[in-house]
Amino acid sequence: MTFEPAKWYAATARDNNEACENAGREFEVNPLYSNGGTPQVECGLCGQPMEILTATLLEPQPEMP
Repeated sequence: MTFEPAKWYAATARDNNEACENAGREFEVNPLYSNGGTPQVECGLCGQPMEILTATLLEPQPEMP
């Protein structure tokens, strides 16, 4: 999956850490900021990176204050 730098997305991520209570669960992440084109989502319980399954560029992009 390719992300544009400095953009906001609506995404779905899955926790693949078998040792975590969230293992196998999918989460909606909206909004997700792409940073330099390599966004990361971490599990709130175990702190491990989650797999980004889907991502849709938000249009229009949210305005930041």
